[in-house]
Amino acid sequence: MKFNRATIRAAGPAIAAAATCAVMAAVFASAGINRAAAEPATTGSITGTVRFSGPPPVRNPLVRSTDPVCAKTSKLSEEVVVTDGGLRDVHVRIAFHTAGHHTPAAEPAVIHQLECMYSPRVVGVMEGQNLAITNDDPTYHNVRGTSAKRTLWNLGQPPQAPRVLRDNLGRAGDVVSLHCDVHPWMQAYAVISDHPYFAVTDASGAFSIEHIPAGTYTLEAWHPTLGLKSKKVTIKSGGSATVQFTF
Repeated sequence: MKFNRATIRAAGPAIAAAATCAVMAAVFASAGINRAAAEPATTGSITGTVRFSGPPPVRNPLVRSTDPVCAKTSKLSEEVVVTDGGLRDVHVRIAFHTAGHHTPAAEPAVIHQLECMYSPRVVGVMEGQNLAITNDDPTYHNVRGTSAKRTLWNLGQPPQAPRVLRDNLGRAGDVVSLHCDVHPWMQAYAVISDHPYFAVTDASGAFSIEHIPAGTYTLEAWHPTLGLKSKKVTIKSGGSATVQFTF
């Protein structure tokens, strides 16, 4: 094939692009990098349930007569809540320090004080994410946060007061427990993670975690009273793994 100056000028951009591709391929090869592996990983999901084996623990009525507002509504103990075999309030997560580095969520995790109870009782919070606690009751609460027996804050919250907003809760693996000293039956837990791949089981014991990069992980299930269980799980690109834990 014969080339003239016009042909060469017209082909210039294509030649430059081909040269760039060749250089990049050489860089990847010299570094021992699989170019396909360097692309963002595709994702999958985990769905499942957490079950309680045997007869569920008896949930005793809470003594709430010390506050007339709280006494208007009867409540049961929430230490272990089982409905048709499903276990509520289990924090299910990919093991800490195994799922990369992530920017914390911009919106805070939220716990409500409603009918003199914390709702939800267990929440997940990313490192660097704020935690907001609201008082939705027409009575006075105080919010005391502790971690490893150390008091982080102790703040009063009258009715219709602004929400309590706390930051710098701790590092992945820390658990901040919330208490109301006015109403000693109130307790909640904020579990801190270094990634967003976690969920808390609902009343039926079900959970779902989405957008997990494909790979094999250790999946953990933690309950404030019953402790920790774990198992291996493999996430395939575009797939959904199903997992069941039993306490």
